[in-house]
Amino acid sequence: MKKYFLTLLIGIYSVCLNAQLKPIEVILIGGQSNATGQGYMKNIPVDFHTNQSVLFYYSKWLNGGGKPTKWVSLCQASESPDRFGVELSLGTSLQNLWPDKKIALIKHALSGSDLYNLWNPGKNNKDTINFGKEYKKFIYTVETGLEQLRKKGYKPTIRAMVWQQGEADARDIAGMRNSYNYGKNLRHFIKRVRKQFDSKNMLFIYGYVIPVPLPRFTGREDVRLAQKNIDQNSNNPLALKNAFIINTDDLPLRCDEPNSPNPDDKVHFNTLGILELGKRFAKKINEYK
Repeated sequence: MKKYFLTLLIGIYSVCLNAQLKPIEVILIGGQSNATGQGYMKNIPVDFHTNQSVLFYYSKWLNGGGKPTKWVSLCQASESPDRFGVELSLGTSLQNLWPDKKIALIKHALSGSDLYNLWNPGKNNKDTINFGKEYKKFIYTVETGLEQLRKKGYKPTIRAMVWQQGEADARDIAGMRNSYNYGKNLRHFIKRVRKQFDSKNMLFIYGYVIPVPLPRFTGREDVRLAQKNIDQNSNNPLALKNAFIINTDDLPLRCDEPNSPNPDDKVHFNTLGILELGKRFAKKINEYK
């Protein structure tokens, strides 16, 4: 009888505790250089204002305007503090679309990282020996970020992940086999991330890569076709529920940016391109909230 009442009290306590936790919508960010972000802080239009009410957590392998592995108000996080990724416009746009919700972003990305090796998610959660280096960093970042949110009194729900990656898998040095297998690998990656964080309904939003054909990207067509086929509405065997592709071919590139340090760069989105990409990610997430 005592054991029964003890169990009952624990159950009541858990219910009361969960009722006191504040709900928060979590969006994950991952990928390679266009996810890391090649926009420049100094070139952000004066009429763009970052929404400081959005919480942001980024990995210790990135440099930004706050402290890595600490929850801060939304700021930039890229390879260097003078650059930013989709986090600024993604978080700001989502907060405008969801004024009554609390929003948090968690980010890890690495320029030049491939899916077939560095982001390899293994066969299952226990297959850690086959986890790629960036996937391990990503898991660590997300798990520590979520744990800190809980300690702050929040009840986090992973609502979506945005992903901008594929250039490394399309490179000539990757080999045509890895380019051809991108669809299978991406499909597996999405399913694994959902399983890893027990978020089976998580939206997965991603953008097309390499808008301009370039000689070194010999697997470009294979990777872009794979991206198209993964989309929920593609009617292809690779199609995955709640996975959606974003058009990026019209976004301005670094070669288009005034006084660009990379005037020949036709791979990376520039300041305005990154801002628009974040807005498109937010719009798509909002369509399936």
